[in-house]
Amino acid sequence: MKFAIKSIVVAAAFVAAGAAGAATLTAGDSSSTFNGLYITGGTGTLTFDNYDATTGTIEGSLVDVLNTGNVAVSAAGAAVPTITGAVGEYTAVSVAAPVSVFTVDAAGTILTSGSSGGATQTAGYVKGISGGGTVSVTNLNINLATKTIYADIVGATSSTATVAGSANLTQVAAWTYTSVTGPTAITGAGTYTNVFSGLTMTSTAINAIKASLDLKTNGFNAFNSAATTDFGTLTSTFTVAKAATTPAVPEPSTYALMGLGLVGIGLVARRRAAK
Repeated sequence: MKFAIKSIVVAAAFVAAGAAGAATLTAGDSSSTFNGLYITGGTGTLTFDNYDATTGTIEGSLVDVLNTGNVAVSAAGAAVPTITGAVGEYTAVSVAAPVSVFTVDAAGTILTSGSSGGATQTAGYVKGISGGGTVSVTNLNINLATKTIYADIVGATSSTATVAGSANLTQVAAWTYTSVTGPTAITGAGTYTNVFSGLTMTSTAINAIKASLDLKTNGFNAFNSAATTDFGTLTSTFTVAKAATTPAVPEPSTYALMGLGLVGIGLVARRRAAK
């Protein structure tokens, strides 16, 4: 899912999760280890909902709302989009961003996980729907203790907007989720996959997007309904490997003590031989 997470954000997450003494693991850094393990890399993939669980159809889904507003979705930062269909005719939308940082407690339980990059939504003028603008939602940071997903939200209306608006939020609570499947503790080398489902966007995030895209009444109502019913899923997949071990090299002082010990043994042996 940019996610470069600021140290103050990670520290705040520790406190929220009661993670005194938690370890911070930076993906791709073999020197950032936990019990001799490190995270080689992975992705956080946000998939926009294309199914309305209430009606049992794809009607009213978030993807349909994007199509109605002729909203284009693209990647922000190091993220990679997977989109089926042209703008206005999307049938599936997801964006994968590289994982960047995790925090774990002494037992290896994952407390928070973050990724670098995200998705940008660009809307043009559509009468009654949107005045036009661009907004990026990036740097997702999942707090498993509070079931909250934080993000940076930055955007601004375009020249076609009738009401100027903007957003510049850092690590704001953007979604809550209802459930997670998959192992949530690092217990050894291997690939781990967690699926966070039942994503509901918060009013703060929705209003930031509304202001950035100049959503009109019809556009806002449709977006608000889809985003608060079932925004989609967030899938975190990452690989854990054993860190290379380097044989310990004795300190010079250790060699000196060893030398003194050998000298002492030699002197004792000579005295015994003299007797």
